Amino acid sequence: MSHEIRNVAFLGLGKMGSPMAANIAKAGFELTVYNRTPEKMQPLLALGARAANSPRDAARRADVVVTNLMDDASVRAVVSGAEGIIAGLPAGAIHIGTTTNSPALAAELTTLHRDHGSHYVAAPVLGRPDAAAEKRLVGLVAGDHEIVERCRPLLASFTATLTYLGPEPRVANSAKLALNYFIILLIDLMGEVYAWAEKSGISTEVMGGFFRAFLGHPGLQAYAAKIRARDFADAGFELSGGLKDLDLMLAAAEEIAMPLPHAAMLRDKFAEALRRGLEHQDWSAITEVTRARAGIP
Repeated sequence: MSHEIRNVAFLGLGKMGSPMAANIAKAGFELTVYNRTPEKMQPLLALGARAANSPRDAARRADVVVTNLMDDASVRAVVSGAEGIIAGLPAGAIHIGTTTNSPALAAELTTLHRDHGSHYVAAPVLGRPDAAAEKRLVGLVAGDHEIVERCRPLLASFTATLTYLGPEPRVANSAKLALNYFIILLIDLMGEVYAWAEKSGISTEVMGGFFRAFLGHPGLQAYAAKIRARDFADAGFELSGGLKDLDLMLAAAEEIAMPLPHAAMLRDKFAEALRRGLEHQDWSAITEVTRARAGIP
């Protein structure tokens, strides 16, 4: 029996899902699409896709069903029930979830599909709609290795790179949420720094130039390596000096009535790190406080 994937169903044709589905169609797969708003299916039908009238109808001939939806509730809504994916999905077929959903839901779907005789693969993606259209998405994939390998040509049709994270689908969703947390913190921090610049008479154009330089700087990679290895002995800048600078930042911000909530939280971590005797370690050793608070030895 051939394991070649030919028939693909795609559910969820929003800003991300529509270009992902289009790339699947352009790669030569036989595509069926479903969306609660039927008008969103029209561009895919023009590419040769078949329109389904329910998730069950979309799944009934599929080797693989791909979902790209909003949240846990919307995923559950298309998977379960008399007209859901499970009701139509053939035994041995595969469900690839590309939604940014909870790890708990990934575990739930893994069990649901195992009981049904089908397979679940989590493959959330990193990237914006323009990256989806240009097939520049970064895929984080987890699930049974053999099943993932079977899906690789399909996954490659709408991603630029794939990182395999092991056999448990929930791990891929944990990784996506961790990376989104990193991104949203950077976004908020850049907003704080731009606001500080405006209130202090610093050109935002100049500050933007520093952002471009810093975000690609090898120094950031060096810090990432230090934190990963937990090697803080070679202190380029000691933790005690970092606390001094942080106090200066807070004082300067107070002068211009600039709230810095992240800085206040960081000061608490620096103080705790000093109590732990880390004052002469590299200032990136503040991350040890995060580990301790998380209960990691």
